[in-house]
Amino acid sequence: MKNIGLTLLFCLLISMGYSKEKDEKTFLVIFNKAELKAQKTSTAYIELSLMNLFQTRSYAGNSDAAIIVKIPNSSMDKCQLGDFIIRINPNKVSPLDDIAFKIYDLDESKEVYQQMISSFEGKNQKAQKNSKSALSIF
Repeated sequence: MKNIGLTLLFCLLISMGYSKEKDEKTFLVIFNKAELKAQKTSTAYIELSLMNLFQTRSYAGNSDAAIIVKIPNSSMDKCQLGDFIIRINPNKVSPLDDIAFKIYDLDESKEVYQQMISSFEGKNQKAQKNSKSALSIF
């Protein structure tokens, strides 16, 4: 009995450790390449302004230029991130919103995606249940 109680307590402590919510928010900042070229800047240069404060990663290539920003222990939203003053080129500073094409909160998007999946699965299960009941009549 003592072993069962200790095992249950151990399992409870482990599950509490793994069930903690993620303390970071992830944002995707997308830039228009033509606008970056007109401003004579790049995602790597813009990333320099953010990398001292946050964990960042810039992407450039054949598709749109983008920066992924991970903000630890924060309740910051995309509007607050857009208000950050960044250095666009050696001669110009501006809020991130002025140069960014779009800022996405990936955690918010993930929650919406999970809700859509669960509602689709619920509808799918209802449809399967109705088709089974229709087949059972024959």
